[in-house]
Amino acid sequence: MRRLRVALVCAAILCMAACSVGAILQPTKDPSQFYVLTPIDASARGVPITYSGTGGARELEIGLGPVKFPAYLARPEIVTRSSPNKVDLSEINRWAEPLDKNFLTVLSQNLTMLLGAHVTTFPWYRPAKLDYQLTLEITRFDTDSNGSAQIIGRWEIKDPNSGEVLNSGEINLSDPARSGETPAATLSRAVGDLSVQLGDAIRAAKHPAPRAKAD
Repeated sequence: MRRLRVALVCAAILCMAACSVGAILQPTKDPSQFYVLTPIDASARGVPITYSGTGGARELEIGLGPVKFPAYLARPEIVTRSSPNKVDLSEINRWAEPLDKNFLTVLSQNLTMLLGAHVTTFPWYRPAKLDYQLTLEITRFDTDSNGSAQIIGRWEIKDPNSGEVLNSGEINLSDPARSGETPAATLSRAVGDLSVQLGDAIRAAKHPAPRAKAD
């Protein structure tokens, strides 16, 4: 009887050990969630800008870039600024593609929508048939601990042939988070606001320089 009890106890211990090992070896689900920025709604489409030259009216040609992005955003984790000197990296939320590339793509789509223009992103082949070149230096693009999105930086609109600065300005935009909104959605609205600001600046810039002649 004693031997039977010992055998039953040993069997129970082995069974528990096997279950524990099985639980340890069982693959766990990756909790990561992936996000992208999104362009403005089609309802925001603006009145197209046209250029009337010797060849008749045509759509505006804009060269977008280079766009300089801060190095602290060169990572897949979504960044939250918890204090002026501290940023936190999310353990779960990730960007689905490099943020600087996603930012450039969405900004290009927004400007196309707002201006009815053709937008070429940097780099481009020369001689490029451009009317304006828009460059940006972004020094901050993140959300704070309250979820508000912030974009800080500077932009310049240049003559693509001579490099002359036709218009320039500072970027200091803030968008509070809406109820239930993800950081990616709030940042997308901030990029939309920036796009409107840049679109207005292009409309207010000096008359486009003549396009470069192709060889």
